[in-house]
Amino acid sequence: MIVGSMLFLAACGSYKGTVVGKTDSSFMLEAASANSEAEPLVHEIHLIDQTTFDRDISAFEELEIGDQVRVVPADLSEDFPYILALEVITE
Repeated sequence: MIVGSMLFLAACGSYKGTVVGKTDSSFMLEAASANSEAEPLVHEIHLIDQTTFDRDISAFEELEIGDQVRVVPADLSEDFPYILALEVITE
């Protein structure tokens, strides 16, 4: 029960979706909406020195448009205007 609760809490704070664009230091992540009629949400995910990559990729250069990923954001206040990736995990 405790492990399940911890996994649920860890998953709630992450972003999951498809990479739809890249810049020099960020990428665009399209997250499917729970409402099938709504437009998908697109988030710009910024990389920081502490960003790590897991599973199939080991560096930002290996991340490709179309990759399915889960992003664990850095722990920041809710009013911070950017999403900073602490970890990027390929699905």
